[in-house]
Amino acid sequence: PPALWPAWECFVATWSQWRIVAGLGSVYYEGIDHASLVATMELLGVKKNKRREVFLHLRILESEAKPLRNERE
Repeated sequence: PPALWPAWECFVATWSQWRIVAGLGSVYYEGIDHASLVATMELLGVKKNKRREVFLHLRILESEAKPLRNERE
């Protein structure tokens, strides 16, 4: 739906902005860096009164992507 498009754009634009926790021979993707997300919303022109909604939609995308990013081969 068009209402979800801003969240998808932000999600794709922040794909390389995930916080990473590195351990002994492993890496864990924790989630999108929120400071980067705010900057991305500004760059993409997300209106301030829509940012909360976009953020909540993006969190759903992030929660679905996290297990996939952390899969081990």
